[in-house]
Amino acid sequence: MSLLKKFFILLLEKKIKKNEKEFPFNDINSILIRPIGEAIGDAVIHTAHISQLKQIFPNAKIGVITKKSNEIIFKNSKLVDIIINRKLINYFLQFKKWDLLLDFENNFNSSSLLMDRIIMPKYNVIFMKRYKKHYNTDSIDSYNFHFKQKETEKLGNYLKNSVFNQKYNLQEPHSILHTNKILDFYYDKYYWTDNKVRVLLCPQGSKRQIPEIELANLLNSSTIHSISNKIEYVLSYTITSKSYYHNLIKLCPNLNIKYSKETTLVEFFSLTKSSNLVIAVDGGALHIACAFNKPLLSFFADARPNLDIWEPLLPKDIPHHRILTPKTHNPNLTEHFIISDGIKWLLYYLQLYSTKLDKELI
Repeated sequence: MSLLKKFFILLLEKKIKKNEKEFPFNDINSILIRPIGEAIGDAVIHTAHISQLKQIFPNAKIGVITKKSNEIIFKNSKLVDIIINRKLINYFLQFKKWDLLLDFENNFNSSSLLMDRIIMPKYNVIFMKRYKKHYNTDSIDSYNFHFKQKETEKLGNYLKNSVFNQKYNLQEPHSILHTNKILDFYYDKYYWTDNKVRVLLCPQGSKRQIPEIELANLLNSSTIHSISNKIEYVLSYTITSKSYYHNLIKLCPNLNIKYSKETTLVEFFSLTKSSNLVIAVDGGALHIACAFNKPLLSFFADARPNLDIWEPLLPKDIPHHRILTPKTHNPNLTEHFIISDGIKWLLYYLQLYSTKLDKELI
């Protein structure tokens, strides 16, 4: 270990390790959350954790450490009392103001260890921490409780796999997002064509993309002639979605595919809420769809542990089918999907919703 890192570790607060039976439930009036990352999907899943914490500590103040990229998710959960932007000055302003820090990051790093040293929460909980040469659970003592998780455990289950669930029988994790009622009205009444089954396409994420030819194969094979005039697809906006759209419509000349204009994240919430079904690649849009209980056809690389960690948080009664690639070690390698079962699944639900639509029009 370098002398600099040794010196840094010596400066960290030394916490007393405690076992689960010693968890101070009656001493917790404020909870600070450090998310696993700063992506939108990360934040959406953490709203499920916050909802569970509200079940245990209904009167506790809840704070979240955020970046600009995920702040709006926590604001629109309406579960968070204080948003703390990840800046050094803000750490000093939070000195000794928190009873409990829940650290969801999957490894120790200098930035977060410094944050803990400045904020000095009364109790610090860690979950899954990957081993690093210099920073690991043997070399770092700045935590009280370690609720260990399997490498392949679903992120949404972290609180369920801890003392919190042992004492309080937590509800199943489900993400919470609120929408703007005016935007809801617009997207529900004016955005889509009347009397169509509404399918939102989200094939592009920040790191992953369903190849146009593979999505086209799915849509062309599932949208059979007898129902094709009853289905409207909308391609969600990304920086490169215009090019994607032009390629897709060339491959799907007989399908009704609409291009979404640029949307804010709050507008995208309402667009998602107004849809009947969502088709999405592994990414933030997929988890937003889960928050609104949308039937979901998801695309994942068959790469563990990523495949397990980011499993969608949908109630058991909401239809969901996962389309996978061949096995790979790269979670971002989203191509060569095995879509045969996905075609059957999508065809079934397109026909089901088309039939329901016909009955509503009678």
